[in-house]
Amino acid sequence: MIKNELINVEEVLALMLDAVCVVDKQGTFVFVSAAFEQIFGYTADEVVGKKMINYVYEGDHYKTHNAVTSLLSGETVNPRFENRWMRKDGQVVHILWSVRWSEQHQVRIAVAHDITERKVMEEQLHYMARHDVLTGLPNRSLLMERLEKVIISATTNNTFFSLLFIDINGFKAVNDTHGHETGDKLLCAIAKRLSASVRHYDTVGRLGGDEFLIILDNLSSSHETVRIKNKVLTEFKAVFKLDDVLLNISPSIGIANYPEHGQTDHELIKYADQAMYKNKQQGLDNVTYLR
Repeated sequence: MIKNELINVEEVLALMLDAVCVVDKQGTFVFVSAAFEQIFGYTADEVVGKKMINYVYEGDHYKTHNAVTSLLSGETVNPRFENRWMRKDGQVVHILWSVRWSEQHQVRIAVAHDITERKVMEEQLHYMARHDVLTGLPNRSLLMERLEKVIISATTNNTFFSLLFIDINGFKAVNDTHGHETGDKLLCAIAKRLSASVRHYDTVGRLGGDEFLIILDNLSSSHETVRIKNKVLTEFKAVFKLDDVLLNISPSIGIANYPEHGQTDHELIKYADQAMYKNKQQGLDNVTYLR
């Protein structure tokens, strides 16, 4: 018996979890397997004869055009690449493609593997690695990354920015008296108030414990720094209501201005930290400069 007689190609394709697509040189669908509907939501009748690019997520049109051009020019023989597509229901799916060009038939043959779940997991892990688990604010790692970018931008464009180093007065007493669960709720409430005090392009992050750092980017002058600092202080004047616990909490704030108080991330944070500590020693709710 001839080997090919044992195999019905269409039956094999129907069993595949990945979608097989055939697209002509003009970018028009010629064939899609049964799994195409499972991944993208469209039946074969809905897409055959239509332009492939119409179903690609708009933000990935350019990279997709480049991949196709590279394939057709012969620069890559069996390329693999990722892009995003729009499902029929409007959801975005991440696809890993294996594709080759058939010179004989003048079509490209591609296999689509849905990696959406993997991508979502990767994004979640990436987010968790750069954000504080409790408050959702940027953590120390992301804060340092953003601060470095702000320093580069300020140096290049000769602009001004400030840091606010914030420590919560009496936080240990809250934990000792009311327990860590209340302390955690307080930190979350503080994170919301700090975020409400700044502009949308500023960064509020948690360094750890009860210490927070705010990066105030692209300021007009130090007067604007003081204005935002006063807004932070105003946010803390309202009582914190945590279930049946009412707390009056105040922050100690240290300010560092670039480039007056430092030109590196280490210098600026150290200065703001020392200014905050001096403020805390004096028992003041307002800000204190070291000099």
